[in-house]
Amino acid sequence: MKKTILVMLLTLLWLFTACEFNKDFMVTLQKDFTVHYNGTSYAQTGDVNGNDFSDDFKKYRDDLKSLEIVKLTYIISNFTGSATQKINSATLEVGDPAGSALTNLASLSNVLLAAVAGKEEEIVVDAKGENKLEDLLLGDESKARLVFSGTANEAPVKFTIKFKIQCKVKYEKKLF
Repeated sequence: MKKTILVMLLTLLWLFTACEFNKDFMVTLQKDFTVHYNGTSYAQTGDVNGNDFSDDFKKYRDDLKSLEIVKLTYIISNFTGSATQKINSATLEVGDPAGSALTNLASLSNVLLAAVAGKEEEIVVDAKGENKLEDLLLGDESKARLVFSGTANEAPVKFTIKFKIQCKVKYEKKLF
């Protein structure tokens, strides 16, 4: 009898110490930049907060374990310019809102604005930028600064670009 009780107690102890609750959920961060410059160079800055885009992000904030960018897209709207105007090169960089050094998240080059206007386009994510974004969003403030800058082949430059960063977030909570 004592042996049975001991086995039951050890089993219960193991169950209580090994139980975890895991949940994966998606968050889509969005940031619009209005580019309206008389010259060919431009730079825009804006912050994102993971809590603003997902109730789950806010709810599970203290137990978030990882964040992985599944897809990064952009869409051009409000474009006014010639049929030959293009983005020569541009970067989307990430850093903390306090203004620390920026890390490249993605790059664009030779984008013919008239051809992509109104179409969602996917871009490749730089691993270092993804790691930086993960660290910032999983940090104490859940905030990150995004900086979009670049050059065009013609002036003036007038368009709006919306970036969508689709992220898979992992939550992990030990129940006992």
